[in-house]
Amino acid sequence: MLLFTLAVARIPLGTASALEFLGPLAVSLRGDGRRRWAVLAAVGVALLTQPWHGGIDPAGLAFALGAAVGWGAYILLTQHVGDRITGLSGLAVSLPVAGAVAMLAAALASGPAGLGQATWPLLLITLTLAALNPVLPPILEFLSLRRLTTSAFGTLMSLEPAMALLAGLLLLRQVPGMAPAAGVILVVIAGIGATRAGARAPAPPGSMIVNAAARAGPGDLD
Repeated sequence: MLLFTLAVARIPLGTASALEFLGPLAVSLRGDGRRRWAVLAAVGVALLTQPWHGGIDPAGLAFALGAAVGWGAYILLTQHVGDRITGLSGLAVSLPVAGAVAMLAAALASGPAGLGQATWPLLLITLTLAALNPVLPPILEFLSLRRLTTSAFGTLMSLEPAMALLAGLLLLRQVPGMAPAAGVILVVIAGIGATRAGARAPAPPGSMIVNAAARAGPGDLD
């Protein structure tokens, strides 16, 4: 999220979202029979970035691709944690750690002068964004990843670049050119095309209790 924020400060929202979506798309493209969708996504990225005439800010591109790597790793790691820890305990631990890392990065980037620019309205907006962005979506995604395959989760997010393109157009007045708009559409189509069966096999009844008992000590069972 930190890298994505740095990206949207430099490149259009739709472009940044489509590039970030390459992370979950790469997760969903694992396996045989999906290489054609990878080619389609690559064409879409080429139209978005337009390297033939330097059509994108290099720093914005790097930040967006870094966000893509982070999002792909997040999908894999969140499902790994969700399969082994009941409730939202894993998320409760990871979010403060992420917050500390982000705060350190912000402090290093802005220095003491950055704190002097803070105002009460800005603080209110920041707290609202903190609830809407880093808190609520990860909780819902954390619960979803217990019920979906990583491939299905990644491709269910495939409409996000299109929604970001629309939000950029309506709210930020970022009118995309024909090539970037086509690139977003191709990335979305690649994500949808890579979709496979979405439901994970349900755990046998009582399996979580059995697994928890197997990990617990004699005193814990009391």
